[in-house]
Order: sequence, then structure tokens, then C-alpha cells
Amino acid sequence: MLLSGPVPLVYCDHNFIVTADQESEAYKDHLRQLATTGAATFVLSPFHWVEMAEDLNPARADEKADFVDSLRARWLHERRNVQRKEVATAFFHFARIPSVAPQMVADVTDVIADLAGQRGYRDSRAFVAHLRGIEPNHPLKHGLRKAFETNQANVISYRAGKLTPTILRDTERLYIQRLLPTNTPAGVVIDAETKKHFLDAYQLTDFPSFALETRATQDNWATGRQLSRNNFLDQQHVMALPYVDLFVTDDRPLTGLIARIVAGVPFRCGRVVPRAQFDCLYP
Repeated sequence: MLLSGPVPLVYCDHNFIVTADQESEAYKDHLRQLATTGAATFVLSPFHWVEMAEDLNPARADEKADFVDSLRARWLHERRNVQRKEVATAFFHFARIPSVAPQMVADVTDVIADLAGQRGYRDSRAFVAHLRGIEPNHPLKHGLRKAFETNQANVISYRAGKLTPTILRDTERLYIQRLLPTNTPAGVVIDAETKKHFLDAYQLTDFPSFALETRATQDNWATGRQLSRNNFLDQQHVMALPYVDLFVTDDRPLTGLIARIVAGVPFRCGRVVPRAQFDCLYP
């Protein structure tokens, strides 16, 4: 049975892309028809490009890249840009400054503009080849590598009892401070005092994707989960949850993690479903 209401945004976890691409052409054509008829809008993120670029079989990676483009997908902005938009939105609301709600899910050209600093179209095959060719030097891959390295260092500090609640809060505040806008939408420079008042008053849940990322990180620390780079990449997809209607994945550890970190949050999150359930919703 199809979901009623506006066209749902369906986030495809990477394992959904991998398994769907291995299905028959009839199944893939069915997914394409859902997108073409407006029954569903598939959503992907730059993390898909990274994971495809790291496939040791370039031909298989190119095939997946062509497949995702055939779904006419919309794209979630890159991690830091989503969080920057969240911080700006919360700040403008706090300061009662008129602003337009940012779009977290957009056309691929908008996402590339955020990544590259200029607008332009590049299909997924070309972007994956680009990432594969320049290895770790692309800002997207560099940012992910630094985030993973920081996470690993924090695990050691946490287990040594060095990450006190005060240190964690101060670190969080510093990160948010760096994401604060410098000007209002009208171009007026924002004064330091207003920023300070905001930093003294915010709640982490004012920034949905950052709140989920923080909860996921602390869940790993609390459960002693060994975070490899592969499951670190898997975990990055959860930032889409506040901005989509369905999140399709057959990754059971990821599904369990999501259930724990969304519990009790004051903002809406998309419903997590396995592929079999998605196929029942869209027969």
C-alpha cells in the first residue's frame, strides 16, 4: 500500500542501493517508475559517492552510480553544511530575525555547489571517478577522515575518563560557535553579544542532525562498540532521518542504533523500514 499525503522522501541507505542494483531489471524499472510517476522521491547523500568510490571493483561502482542517477534522486547536503544550516535556523529563530527555512534535500547541482564552491552538474559516475582518482585529497573525503580520526581519539579519552560532561559541553559549544552565521539574511553583521546569548541558551536538540550524530557517538562509547571506518560511514547516513519520511535499510546493527538514538527526541524522524517492508508499501 502506498503512503498517502505529499510525495514521501525515501532515503536509501547504501546497502539498499547495493542490493537493489543486484536485482532484476524489472525490479529496478519498478523503482524508476516510482520516481517517474511521483509515487516516491528517493534521497541520497554525498556519502553514497564516497562508498561507491571505495568499492575495489570500479566497474561495479560505476554501475551503482548509473543506477542511482536513474532513480532521479534528490540529495541531502553534505554533513557540515546541513549542520551549519541547522545552527543558522536555530539562531535566527532565537534572535527573532526573519529567515527562510533552508532546504536540506535539494537538487544535485545545489549539493555540488556547496562542495565545490560553484554551481555545475556532474553525474554520479563522474563524481565517483573523481573521488577515486584524487584519493584522500578531496575535501569531502578529508572531512570524513578527520571526523573518524577525532572519533577514535575521543574513544580513548572516554575510556580513560577524560571526557567529563563539562569538557563535552564546552567542545559542543565551540563547534556550534564555529557554525554560527556572521550576517543576517539581510546582510547585517551579527554582534558578538547576541551570539553569546544564543550559545548560553541553546539545546543540542535544536540541531537535529547534530543531535543524532552526537547521540550515535556517545552510544558507541557507552556500548563499547568498535567503530571501523566502514561502519562509521554507515553511521553518517543517520543524519538524514530528520529530513525524510522513510529510511530504508537492512543493516540490523544500524537499525538498532537508530532506535536507541531517536528515542525521546523532540523532533520528527523518518520511519526506518527494511527493504521487504518498503516493497510491500510500494508493490
